[in-house]
Amino acid sequence: MNKEFVIRREAARKFWGVIDPELGVNIVDLGLIYRMYMRDDDTFVVEYTTTTPGCPMRRYLQRKIEEALQSIEEIEEFETKLVFEPEWSVDMIVDGVEFFSVPPPMMSGK
Repeated sequence: MNKEFVIRREAARKFWGVIDPELGVNIVDLGLIYRMYMRDDDTFVVEYTTTTPGCPMRRYLQRKIEEALQSIEEIEEFETKLVFEPEWSVDMIVDGVEFFSVPPPMMSGK
């Protein structure tokens, strides 16, 4: 198995644990993760979006994505990119998702 495949698989697993606090659904099932890839310089890149450009949870989601990536042993360097193309829509949500199936996380003052 190549390194990028292993990291992509582990990142997807970790991202299932990142819950959008406003919807109570993980960011994978919401369709917020657009692209994951390894650059030539071995930096792992994650392109993600939010449900709206002015989403008040964008910094929270970025922090949680970064924490997930930091916990993956195989990643030496990573970059997260918040993108708005294509524009997110409810059609990107996985079929059968139950909203608020996970209680919202406790928010700290950070």
